[in-house]
Amino acid sequence: MIAADFTLEMMRVGRKPGDPPYSAADALNLPFKEVTFDAVTSGFLMRNVTDVNHALQEQYRILKSGGRIVILDTTRPKKNILSPFIWLHMHFIIPMLGKLISGSGDAYQYLPESTEGFLSAEELAARMTAVGFKNVHFKRLMFGTIAIHWGER
Repeated sequence: MIAADFTLEMMRVGRKPGDPPYSAADALNLPFKEVTFDAVTSGFLMRNVTDVNHALQEQYRILKSGGRIVILDTTRPKKNILSPFIWLHMHFIIPMLGKLISGSGDAYQYLPESTEGFLSAEELAARMTAVGFKNVHFKRLMFGTIAIHWGER
């Protein structure tokens, strides 16, 4: 097992004794050999890369045959009766709470903007399939603002 992130300093700050080894890694050019891992997971990565298809291809490349991928990320919620409340929550409540807790509201303003500009859960699943992943599924959580996708190589 190895943990990887683009920002090595963030990994150093969050590191605890007993954590797996870690590596600085660009999701568009992973520093790992082909067919190395049994599983690849990412959390809130895909909406932050410049080329989702390329990031998915890289994850596919490093997985062994039968290996699993799991992606946790934000997603645009489907329109429904709660949509106005979700919009208010994302654009006002989250930034306000973020500013109160962290002292900086800018990072929490980025969250709703990047979520609304990102792929829908259905679109991400289709891209995973297009790259070659099989048995691709997803589940929406948090009133449809978060999705967990999974599939196999």
